[in-house]
Amino acid sequence: MRTISFEGVATAITSIIHNGGEKNGIASMLRREKFVQPNGKVKEVPVISGNAIRGILRDVGMYDMLQKVGYGVQDDGTVKGLPLSAFYFLFSGGALSSTGEAGINVDRFRKMKNLIPLIGLFGGAIGNAIMPGKLKIGKLMPICKETLHLLPEKYQNEEAESIWDYCQTEMYTRRDDEKNDKVRGMIDENVRALLTGGTAKVDITKSSTAQQMMYRNESLAAGTQFYWKVTLEDASDIEFEAFVNTLIVFSKAPYLGGRSAVGHGEISIKMDKWIEIDSRSNLEGKEVGLPLLQSYFNHLEDKKQDIRAMLNAIV
Repeated sequence: MRTISFEGVATAITSIIHNGGEKNGIASMLRREKFVQPNGKVKEVPVISGNAIRGILRDVGMYDMLQKVGYGVQDDGTVKGLPLSAFYFLFSGGALSSTGEAGINVDRFRKMKNLIPLIGLFGGAIGNAIMPGKLKIGKLMPICKETLHLLPEKYQNEEAESIWDYCQTEMYTRRDDEKNDKVRGMIDENVRALLTGGTAKVDITKSSTAQQMMYRNESLAAGTQFYWKVTLEDASDIEFEAFVNTLIVFSKAPYLGGRSAVGHGEISIKMDKWIEIDSRSNLEGKEVGLPLLQSYFNHLEDKKQDIRAMLNAIV
């Protein structure tokens, strides 16, 4: 077991929307956090939460793993699916429930982590206990004037602007296609009669909500850079491989935040290097090469029947 960490820079290729649940009229605002400045004053800064990134990585990693052990669409067109409890455990982390057991089934947890390395990394709740994960995902912290004093020295860009120079408000509209002559012919003729002031034996009150609207989203501009740190605490070699494979799968569609369907949230990540940390012998750590991943792939192939049996037994 060893603790491995990396620091890197993520760059917004397209503008990023990461809503914090707050609105200003028709505008959805970026998620904000307070940062104490060197002079003691407090300023709010939009930050991409570690929880958001962790959830995306969990989903893509688990999906890829399940495909490799035989879930999903089969060669004959049939679909091999998970029990619902196993689905929630893998993708959402599961939930605690009263099982009537006197204590935690340590052997069961150990078997689950050995069969599926990603469970050891992301953790989860099953039965009457929570299994902590070894993966520590940092927040994407914008590299800007308001955060420079908190970043490692090599990421402190003295030319960085205020965070508010990187923020913008983007406007969107949705038109009412009932007013589009090309497509309105697809509406039932009785409904069209009512829409044009005629009469018809049909009730449209339940579907007559206005479709035309205008709204705004606050976003971080394309080109904004973020500091990111990830740590794998006491991870085995195969757990390290499993996480690196997850990053590779994520890199094929690297989107985070909202409205990716219309072009938002694409990022690129430049990892400086992985460092193995051992406080007993090397306080500064030593560089670790990226694995070839073959051990992880071989493990899933060799153990796929056991993995499926275990997942199908989760209730």
